[in-house]
Amino acid sequence: MPAIRSLLVALFAASLAACNTMDRVQNTDLGPPAAASEPVAAEPSATPDQPDDASAGMAAAQRGEARFCPQASIREGTSTIQEKDGDALDYQAVIVNAKRDCRIVGGKLKITVGVEGRLMPGRAAKSRTLQLPIRVAVVGQEGVIYSNLGKISVSVEKGGTARSFRYVEDNILIAPVIGGVIVYTGFDEGPPKQN
Repeated sequence: MPAIRSLLVALFAASLAACNTMDRVQNTDLGPPAAASEPVAAEPSATPDQPDDASAGMAAAQRGEARFCPQASIREGTSTIQEKDGDALDYQAVIVNAKRDCRIVGGKLKITVGVEGRLMPGRAAKSRTLQLPIRVAVVGQEGVIYSNLGKISVSVEKGGTARSFRYVEDNILIAPVIGGVIVYTGFDEGPPKQN
């Protein structure tokens, strides 16, 4: 008999716990889903007597997260730039990687683009500093949304070895999007030189 009583008490306690859990879920107001342009906010702390530092920190960290970050790609035909002195190679620069990071800042999508590459001196290299022209463009379905031509200084040494370089473009602010946008990077030497 005591075993049956213990079993009934346990079943009663379990059903009460289930009711409490169901009430908590039903009374939670999830509200409408956040729009793509809105940051994702952290849920408030369930127990008021716990310190709010952790939840405030989480909310601050999540406030700037973007729901969509366009893919970064090296535009075809723009990954390599080279200069020759007669038939001998002066230098060759190659973009090997393009990365991006996105945050929501002031209601806008802030995209930071990083470009990594290598510059290799050739047989005809002269010691000097080069200004490599790097284009970063954000292209959507309607055309170019953002475009900037930046330059990075890279030293070349006669008889030297290859050098790595990194270029960062962090001034891109566009309206938040949920797709249909891509970030292109590559060398941009401008229009072909006239002979």
